[in-house]
Formats: sequence, C-alpha cells, structure tokens
Amino acid sequence: MQHVADRSPGEARQIAELAHRSPHLEESEQAHAHGEISLAKLERISHWVNEGLACRSVGVWPEAAGFVHAAEGPLLGLAAQPAVTVRGLDQAGRRLRYTLDPARQEKEYQDRYAGRGARLTRGMDDSFHLEAWGDEASGDVLRNALDAFLAPPGRHGEERTSYQRTHDALVEMCQTVVELPADQAPGRRAGAAPVAVVVGLDLLRGQRGAAPGVSEYGTLWPASAVRAQAGDCALRRVVVDPVDGRVVDVGRSRRLFGPAVRAALMARRQGCAWEGGCDRPIAWCQVDHKVAWWDGGRSDLSNAQPLCRFHNLEKEHRRARERGWGPRPGGKPTPPPPPPAPPPPPGRAPGPGRVAGDPGGRPKRGARPPAEDTGGSDPNSDPESP
Repeated sequence: MQHVADRSPGEARQIAELAHRSPHLEESEQAHAHGEISLAKLERISHWVNEGLACRSVGVWPEAAGFVHAAEGPLLGLAAQPAVTVRGLDQAGRRLRYTLDPARQEKEYQDRYAGRGARLTRGMDDSFHLEAWGDEASGDVLRNALDAFLAPPGRHGEERTSYQRTHDALVEMCQTVVELPADQAPGRRAGAAPVAVVVGLDLLRGQRGAAPGVSEYGTLWPASAVRAQAGDCALRRVVVDPVDGRVVDVGRSRRLFGPAVRAALMARRQGCAWEGGCDRPIAWCQVDHKVAWWDGGRSDLSNAQPLCRFHNLEKEHRRARERGWGPRPGGKPTPPPPPPAPPPPPGRAPGPGRVAGDPGGRPKRGARPPAEDTGGSDPNSDPESP
C-alpha cells in the first residue's frame, strides 16, 4: 500500500487494521465517507469496538450487531467533535473495554506496577541521565508533584524549553523535600540533608586557578554552580594544613540570612526580583546577596533580594561568562545525553579497552566510553579534596 497506492506508513497501517473491522459499522463508515471523521478516528472506533466484542457478556449481548451499535454510538459522537483527538478516543475506548472486563484492567495494572523502575546514571563528564517507568497511578502522583513546582511559562521572555522547565521543577521538588523538617517528611531517610560540597574560599571569591568544588558524591562543581548553591545555605569553615592536608579546625555552620531578614524581605516583595521580570512567587525563591558575601557583601536587608533557583543560577552563569569562564550567550546548547546502553548479555564481561559485543575484544575507533554509574562512589576517596 505504501509503494503501489502511495500511502504513508501511518495510513497504510490504519487501512490494514480496518480490513478486520466489524461489518456493522455502517454509521461510522458513512461519517468517514462524508468527511465528518478522519481515517484515523474511523480506525480507532473499529479497534475499540472489536476489543469490546471480544470481552462482552454473551448472555447480555447475544447478537454481535446489537453490541456494535450500542458501543459505536458514544465513540462516533466523540469522534465527530473537532476538539476530540485520537488520544481522546483511545481514552474512551479503554474505559469501555475496562468497564466490560475489569479483571483485565487489574491484571494490566499489576503487570505495569511489577515492571516499575527508575535509573539514574552518571557520565564520565559528571552529567546525568534519569529515566523512570511504571504504572498509571504512580505516573499521576509524579505528575501532580511536578505540577506543584512547574509554573506556566512566564510573560517576561521565558527562554527555557518545556524540557528545561520540567528539569528545573524536578530539581526544585527534590531540594524542597530534603530541606523539610523531619516531622513534615516522615518517609524520608533519617539524617538526610542537602548536598554537601567541599569548596575552597578562593573559588567562592572567583579567583583564577581555584580548584573546583567536590560534592559528597565525588562530583566536581564549577564556580557558577557553587556560588549559586552557596548563596542561601549553611556554611561551615574547615581550616586545612596546606602542607599535609590535615584538618586543623572545624567551625560552626550558620545561615547567611536570619529569619528576621527573610520575614522583612517577604513583607517588601511578592516575587522573584530578577531584573528582566519573573512570575515566580517569593515562596519559591531563595534569599540572595546582591553583592556576594565573599566579595564583601553584607548579610543584611539592604543587600538581600529574592531570586528563584533558575535566575540565581542564571546570575552566576552570566558572571562566569563575563569573567571568561563559560560560553557566550547564543552558543549551541549541549544536546541531552543518549539513553544508557542495555546491559551486555550473560557471559564473559568485556575487560578494559574492550567493547561489549566485539568478539575480537579490540576497541572501536571513535567509540565513546560507556556511561558509568557513580551512585556508589566514596566521597572521601579523593586525596586532593580541599
């Protein structure tokens, strides 16, 4: 059909599926012939009517024609509405099938729940790739949590894509849950705290030649990420001997802005203070230093401003570009990393320098090293940590 009748692959599939349609769909066929519904909608009506026929109660519907006419009416009424898409027809069709056969819905749900999973992998460059899959109920819980942090696109020249906004909402959701008091997050692991980063004072001050920060997971943080994270956090001074690296003194931690400054700031502003405008409410913002604390800025109300996490990072990214540390605006964005490769088949694991699936064991020219999972790395394994 694709080559002889010059049909697209989608149309060819739909026509092939319609070859198995019930002979009692006269009204839907006429609606398609008169241009009232598309070929795709006609195929979906046929598919779900056939699904219903297979699981109908023969005692209630002894004749196939009677059941077809009863099931066709609601589906055709929906399909005739221009606002209803093929996806909407699929939802109505699944509802019809599960109403007739609830045991099938329960089995399919339990199969999806049993196959649930999530995987967080880290690349050689410390980038990450996250994927998750599971059942419909868990999907709604995750979507509802993301919606709570996913504000609609701003009216002030929002430049983030939908993927970037979803990423930022996921990170903000995780950071908020970790910072909640223990009595408000009973399901959280005891002793959980925000990510700890060991960073030299020279990096916070923006001095050239400073070593990057090292997180408790062994990840290297650049200056802009460290400064944005440290703008509203608990700082603990650690004095280290420059010769042998021995810890000389560990000071007390303190939050840069106290509760009084935060309360006064909330009374003065209602949202993010980004210079280009931002619709984020102040409840979603961090208290930021206009002049950084390590640049001589004071921790008082005159030097405080609320910034959402995205614009706090954007401020530090811009400062890094101004100092020549990062790419200029307008450069090509970094493409997302490809999904991790499936595990090798059972048998001998490839050794160093060998590629899985290569019987000769020789490394392929130009092949990139596989992503490695550093989720179990030892944060104390780097002797060079400041």
